[in-house]
Amino acid sequence: MRFVRTLVVFLAIGSLLPVEILAADAAQCTGIVLDENKIPIGAAQIKLEDASGHAYRTETDSAGRFTIRDLPGGDYRVEVRKEGYFLLSGGALSLAGGSNEVSFTLNHEQEVHEQVQVTAPANQIDPQDTSQRSTLTARDIRDIPFPNSHVLAQSLVALPEIVQDHQSNLHIAGARSGETQYLLDGFEIGDPVDGTLTARFNIDATRVADVQTGRFGAGYAHSGAGILNLETPDGDDRWRFGTTNPAPGINIQQGAHLGNWYPRFTFSGPIERGRFWFSDSISVQHTFAVVRGLPSNADTFEEWAGDNLLRLQYNISHRQILHASVLYNRAHDDNLGLDALDPQSTTVTAEQRRAFASLKDQIWLHDTLFELGVSADRSLLDFTPQGTQPFVLLVNGTSGNYFARSHQRGRRFQAVGSVTAASRHWHGIHELSAGFNVAGLTYSLAAQRGEIQALRADGTLVRQSTFSGPAAPRLSNTQAGVYAQDTWLCSRHFVFQAGLRADWDRFTQSAMAEPRLSANVLPFGDERSKFSLGWGIYNAPLNLSVIAQAFDQQQVDTFYDATGKVAVLGPVASRFVLPSGGLQQPRFTISSAGWQEKFGKRTLAGVELLARNGDHGFAYVDQQPALPGGIFLLQNHRKDRYRAATFSVRQVFSQTTEVYGAYTRSLARSNEVLNPALGSVFYVAQQPGPVAWDTPNRFLTWGWAPTHIWGIQLSYFFEYRSGYPFSVVNLQQQLVGTPNSSRFPAYASLNLGIEKKFGFRGYLWAARVEAVNILGRQNPDTVVNNINAPNFGAFAGGQGRATTLRVRFVGRK
Repeated sequence: MRFVRTLVVFLAIGSLLPVEILAADAAQCTGIVLDENKIPIGAAQIKLEDASGHAYRTETDSAGRFTIRDLPGGDYRVEVRKEGYFLLSGGALSLAGGSNEVSFTLNHEQEVHEQVQVTAPANQIDPQDTSQRSTLTARDIRDIPFPNSHVLAQSLVALPEIVQDHQSNLHIAGARSGETQYLLDGFEIGDPVDGTLTARFNIDATRVADVQTGRFGAGYAHSGAGILNLETPDGDDRWRFGTTNPAPGINIQQGAHLGNWYPRFTFSGPIERGRFWFSDSISVQHTFAVVRGLPSNADTFEEWAGDNLLRLQYNISHRQILHASVLYNRAHDDNLGLDALDPQSTTVTAEQRRAFASLKDQIWLHDTLFELGVSADRSLLDFTPQGTQPFVLLVNGTSGNYFARSHQRGRRFQAVGSVTAASRHWHGIHELSAGFNVAGLTYSLAAQRGEIQALRADGTLVRQSTFSGPAAPRLSNTQAGVYAQDTWLCSRHFVFQAGLRADWDRFTQSAMAEPRLSANVLPFGDERSKFSLGWGIYNAPLNLSVIAQAFDQQQVDTFYDATGKVAVLGPVASRFVLPSGGLQQPRFTISSAGWQEKFGKRTLAGVELLARNGDHGFAYVDQQPALPGGIFLLQNHRKDRYRAATFSVRQVFSQTTEVYGAYTRSLARSNEVLNPALGSVFYVAQQPGPVAWDTPNRFLTWGWAPTHIWGIQLSYFFEYRSGYPFSVVNLQQQLVGTPNSSRFPAYASLNLGIEKKFGFRGYLWAARVEAVNILGRQNPDTVVNNINAPNFGAFAGGQGRATTLRVRFVGRK
């Protein structure tokens, strides 16, 4: 018996010894990935490869941290990558048994000339990112030949999720312009009044433009249908200067004028090396255009605009970093609205100003990251008509003077905060985060409205509109929300993210819960293939300008007989009214699925399916549609539907050669298409139909490659899409048929660019000549939609064939 006991003890000790020895020999690698200014980098991919070629992979959390467990002690080759940063590869790392602390630094991608540096290729799969995402880097924005390369909104159409309508408004994944959350370095930058992207800054200061249309996390407060996140630089320890198009041009159409001129300047560097940096980006835009088909003395449009974005970063200590931003915009437009159907007298002089300031503090307490931020935003928009004559609606255009002089103000104050805890290990790795947001918004308008006359083809009066009552609506709102989220890396094959938001809105006097779920399945346990699923409920932001119509004037209409002298109906008044009961908060329910597949090392293909249902949307509904005049009641019965399938391929041949292509089949419809407003009232019931930016078919492709001819780089951008829909009206400016029942011709445009770098006085410059719309298609943006017009259905406008020149300063040779 004693022998048995001794044997059992001996075997037990012997069985434990290998485990203890193995535990002593096993290594754990824990560390952080930072940028050149000591800012943590989330979602950076890390690979450690041992001498036998076995690779161990992980990814940093949102605080830049990572941990790899159960590594054999020894020597490893290190690779750290993230799109938009230079690739860190080839470094050696020795790991001893037990815990090992390391730190890696990734530098943001810059245009480098003194030496060759490799950037992280764009055709990579991020195993832990569950969101439906597309990204443009600074290089994409710089090298793709867009029609107007000085306007960021024009560049964003290179993403398959984004289209721009004929009024230059952006629509992301088929949504209305104000139903997207626009972020500038983490703060909301959408217009405080209607939520659209009206702020401008130097396009050369855009480090990353990132759009998410599905499976995005609970940290986004007013995401609505999607997220557009814009990131700009803070500066670093190196002095940098850049300029584009510093020399003006001359336009000799209709005499000699200062032509289109878009100078841009960037300047950054250290205030205190290793601790305090700044980045300043300035741009000026002068646009001069001649509209064909108008009298020679009244056919020009001119705009002056400028903006300045100042960014500061101060490292108080290695555990506390302060960021500050100031953005200022100003624009002046003469003859705004001039086109082939609307002569100079109908245009307005526009004055626009925007001021935005933000402050964010990042603090690390032990392994927990706290972020607190505040910002203030103010917008101003003034419209001044050319005179006080009645505004005349003709069957094939307009005449007279625009009917409304307006003075609009908007303000937003916001505060945000979040906490990201260190990764927790329980049946995998958990990244826990939570946060809050508070925002206060105000809107005011002072307007003076004149008379509108609608005329028949023979010049007789058919309808007269005037306005009565006070024209100074004011409105304010308060928004608040909290969230919590867990990203769970269950294994090498499965990532699951679960989050819950709660948002409250003072106008609707309601709170709503927004669960959000998403997951990745990695069949091979690495970045070769990824299948993603997601579902969530998302708060849709309110448009204050729509709500404020209930506090504005009423429209009074009188209708006349065939002679234009005898009133046959009216005057009848139309006014906008809020309901006596409360309104529900608009929201979206988004379901999406995606597949990404890596073919070899250079090709990435993807398929994304998206289904979005909008509910409780605000729209004014005519309470007696059979009769002119009456009450337009604000209701939240609008339901928007969007369905899309996107197929994309990205081929990276080398560091200097890349091609991207995407095709999207989509459907964007609403059960209440009409948007009645003062001066544009339809006396019909709300009706279903496609929205005005619906594009059932869209294909785009772009890329660049060097040539062997004088070192020239060739680039291209091609877009084809279905024509946008439009509605048909009659003499009384009333709807004929269903809304948006007709369409513009299909749009197709090919731009080609050739760029040559050359030395001048010890510096490197780059000159690009771009052929815009080389196919010469009309691609109209204006139509005669009055069914009683002799030229009904005639199209006009659009970007014709053109050639542009861009010269930019690159740096020292």
